[in-house]
Amino acid sequence: MKWKPFTATILLAFAANNVLAACGTIRFAYPDQHRPPYWMGNGATVPEPAGASVEWIREFAASGGCAIELARLPVMRLRSALVSGAVDFVPVDITADGQPGIVIPRDAQGKPDTRRATSLVVMAFVRAKDGYPRDLDPGEMVRGKRVGVMYGSSYGVQLEKSGAILDQGAPTVPSNFEKLQLGRIDAFVVPMIAATDLDKYVADRYKGQLVRLEKPVLKSHNWIATSTAYYEAHRHQVDTLWNWLGTNGNKRFNLLLRKYTEN
Repeated sequence: MKWKPFTATILLAFAANNVLAACGTIRFAYPDQHRPPYWMGNGATVPEPAGASVEWIREFAASGGCAIELARLPVMRLRSALVSGAVDFVPVDITADGQPGIVIPRDAQGKPDTRRATSLVVMAFVRAKDGYPRDLDPGEMVRGKRVGVMYGSSYGVQLEKSGAILDQGAPTVPSNFEKLQLGRIDAFVVPMIAATDLDKYVADRYKGQLVRLEKPVLKSHNWIATSTAYYEAHRHQVDTLWNWLGTNGNKRFNLLLRKYTEN
């Protein structure tokens, strides 16, 4: 039987609305700190352009036919907001593995699924005039040095084990770079998706005064986590979203990042 064009259009629209209705609106929270190129702006307001990560999260929601509600929170409140049910998803790193009330994608062996994650490299920036070799081991470099990190960053523990003196006084990426330029810290250590993501930003603003060491402080992954309660209530929906990360998601993220890192 052939459908008339009008009838087919109505049925397709009805099906699309049913998908959206089944998913509804997901609530995603992310840091309220200016962290270019990922999260742009400070405070509760979502600016435009919002950042590569925000654009990516919007596509993440759309991949499951979901609407999305964005919330910006202090970094130390993100996980508690997730566990309490105030939001449905937040970005996390490996330190969330095993944390009560938080669920990340897992592989067939029950381990954190790196296929449905994004890469994470933690890199160190220093002043060019200090003369550090670019290929210096950052673990060696930070020993006894005052090192700036993003407030609430989980990798600070590893830096302290390497002998660094932590400085978490500057809440944003630009303010940490300013402290480095002014000599208030000896290095700024920051997580990124790819090691080169801040190269153009630093080159444009600091004209060679600040440089990135080539070796990462550490390599890991980021996940989009949900809560135990939300996952139990929406398992199929969440798995659909996570599966997108393992197929088209990372390709799309790389393309979106180019808008912010190459222009």
